[in-house]
Formats: sequence, structure tokens, C-alpha cells
Amino acid sequence: MPIVLLSDFGLQDSYVGAMKGVLARLAPYVPVIDLGHQVPPFDIIQGGLMLYQAYPVFPRKSIFVAVVDPGVGGPRRAILVETDDYFFLAPDNGLLSMALAEQKIRRIVHLTNEKYFLKPLSATFHGRDLFSPVAAHLAQGLSPEFFGPELTDYERLAVFVPGFSADAIRGQVLSIDRFGNAITNLSCSFLKRHRPQGPWRVEIAGRRFEKILDYYAEAAAGEVFPLFGSSRLLEISANQASAAASLGLQRGQEVLVR
Repeated sequence: MPIVLLSDFGLQDSYVGAMKGVLARLAPYVPVIDLGHQVPPFDIIQGGLMLYQAYPVFPRKSIFVAVVDPGVGGPRRAILVETDDYFFLAPDNGLLSMALAEQKIRRIVHLTNEKYFLKPLSATFHGRDLFSPVAAHLAQGLSPEFFGPELTDYERLAVFVPGFSADAIRGQVLSIDRFGNAITNLSCSFLKRHRPQGPWRVEIAGRRFEKILDYYAEAAAGEVFPLFGSSRLLEISANQASAAASLGLQRGQEVLVR
């Protein structure tokens, strides 16, 4: 099964290539896929969202190495999470919050066994020296228990979790994509679970939408509307236009569903 890389390293420096070099040396026959390396620097929220949007399409037992790590070298833990379907390696800083929310966790391992790290271990590049070699050993069949002791929990970011009350579900915009779609933290399954009666009305930036559309061309050109995107998250979109520009939407902006 593949090793899948996600990071905020960009492509102009040697960081991504160095990680791939470690993987090629230690696990030469394991395919490596780039999920993306253009996460804005230190942006755990954007990185967590990108991982959530993409991981379900990968084969079972894929190994995800997600490195958006502003706390590298400090007290934050490096973890390996085994679920029924996948393995996730990342700093324990909330990066895995969304992805793990929909997975059945088998075990969480604190990566402490330096036998499986590169030496010397850099305090500033755990992507190369810690996460990549552990991923390589894992891909070749080493059991997670060899990498360190088990943990009982992992760090969660509150921004990924909507709020709800008797009168409304409260979410927020997590990201504005390159098309100007405002992607929220409200999943279709969350709305069905907490407000099953429907139909849902969406309120954001002083606008109220009485209907959630199914696809972009259902609206007139330039029209703004809500829909559930390909990752089943509620989006504020526009047909062939930028919803964010049209309504002045920003990350963190509140969205209500009644």
C-alpha cells in the first residue's frame, strides 16, 4: 500500500525531496504519492482539511505522513494512529482531528523508539528524520507496537467541531478554495444527525438561503448558493464566480443552519 505525503514544505526547497530520499532508501519498492505540499506555512487547519478531503479515496492500509509542524522539536508528541482502514503519522497538534473523527481507532502510538529514526535526529526536520523512516518500516510490515508506547487520546482542534442548540447549528468557514468556494466544517452527516427534520436554511454574511443545491449549474451564472461539495462538507459557492468575493467571506466566518 502507498505512503502518502502531505506537508507545508512547498516545492522550491529540498525538504520534500529529502523525505522521498529516505523512503526510497528504506522502502524502495513502496509507492509514494504526493497528496500536496502547498499547505500554507504552519496552517494546521488547512492541512487537516486537505487530509480529510482526500484520505477516503486511497486504498485500505495506506500510510499517511502529514507534516504541518510549527511545534517541531518542542514538547508536542509525534504519533502514529492505526485505524480499521489506514495509518496516520503526524505531530500531535490537531492536524488529524477531522480525519480521525470518522475513523474507528485501533491504537495510538507515541513515536519514541529512536532505533527507527535517522541519526542524528534533527530538532527542526522530523518529516525527514522521524516520520519518513517510521513510515518506511511500517510499510514493510513492522508492527506499530515497536515504535513506542500506546496513548489513550490525541489532540483535537475545536475549530473543526460545529456547535448546535435548539434553534440553530453553528459552523464556520475553514477554507476558501481557488475557485472562491467557502468550505465549512458542517458535514452532511452532522446536519442529518443533529437536525434530521429539514429542509435546512443557511445563513451567512447577512444572506439567507432557503435551499441547498445539488450542483453548480443548477444556479444561474454568478449566483451564490450553498451545496455539499465532493467531500460532503457544506460550501458557499457561486456558478462560475467566486462566492467569497461576492459576499466578502473569510476564514472563521460564522455560518448558521436552521
